[in-house]
Amino acid sequence: MSIINRYVLNHFARYMAICLGVSIFIYIVINLFDNLGKFLAKNASALDIMIYYLYLAPSYAILLIPVASMVAVFLVFGIMTKNREILVLKTSGLSINSLFYLLLITGAVIAFGTFVFQETVGVWAQARLKEHEQTKINRRPRRAQTWRRNFFYYGENNWIYFIKKFDGRINAMDNVVLWQITADNRIEQRIDAARGKYDDFWLLENATVRHFDTLDHETLTKYSLLEMPELQEKPNDFLKKIKPAEEMNFVEIAAFVNKRQRAGQNVTKEEVELNYRFSYPLITVILLLITLPVSVVLRRGGIAIGLGISIGLAFLYWGVIQSSRAYGVAGMLNPVLAAWLPNIIFGIFGVILILKAPR
Repeated sequence: MSIINRYVLNHFARYMAICLGVSIFIYIVINLFDNLGKFLAKNASALDIMIYYLYLAPSYAILLIPVASMVAVFLVFGIMTKNREILVLKTSGLSINSLFYLLLITGAVIAFGTFVFQETVGVWAQARLKEHEQTKINRRPRRAQTWRRNFFYYGENNWIYFIKKFDGRINAMDNVVLWQITADNRIEQRIDAARGKYDDFWLLENATVRHFDTLDHETLTKYSLLEMPELQEKPNDFLKKIKPAEEMNFVEIAAFVNKRQRAGQNVTKEEVELNYRFSYPLITVILLLITLPVSVVLRRGGIAIGLGISIGLAFLYWGVIQSSRAYGVAGMLNPVLAAWLPNIIFGIFGVILILKAPR
């Protein structure tokens, strides 16, 4: 690596780290002042508050990495332009393209690192944050759930359960209704049972089985005891709490979406979130596409103007992202398009700018 490349990369990394640290600190301070009354009302200790923000910091880091990288570019090239270093490099025959490519490759590495960080540390920190807030801030002890009432469960092999009462202490369920759904969302059979007991597989007591053919003709059979080894769900499955999407990695979200789709449930929100997990890290690369050509043409007051452009562009991009996600969740946009449309729009704009940038 040439001395010039090392010089640019070192300054970019330094400014990005500083911008990211300062931005996270500002966000935490704002959040702290906003929630200080709640913390005091709950008599939360200073240590618990500090731990709360340690768990919150990764989500802020993921949010602010694209902005920090954009500000770092304006600082690097703004200072180089102010000191006439860009002019010297051009005079010596160095194409500015090489620096563009260097930082775009760096942006791609940052995007990949953001994705890995988001799917590991970010997801873990979100789960720990919710648990810490519940147990330490709100003072609500965590209790193991051993029973549930009146709930639906979407199982494997297109089985849907409605269970009036489930008791995990004895692995039994009372007043259960099961539907098996075909691929075209047609009810293939329905089972009503007074009780179900698990012993290596489910045994249903006083069960009524209704089979429906393609013409909706019904065949009814009654059993005093019905063995159901085809049911894949175990008692612990009914006690598992469904994690919110922000506490699941992309593998878990994909499995959740696949399972609910087989049960015929609407999972538009989760599909948007799944695609967003892949589209969001690329924002860093796209913002660099836009920022790099602009940063080398700014002259007087370039750094201040660059910071203003960074903030304005970040707000605009974030607004388009949130609007697109909202339309996706509402079913007005395809989930894939809802997650990727902002990147497509700003990506095209960035490519046009970088192709027209003075060399």
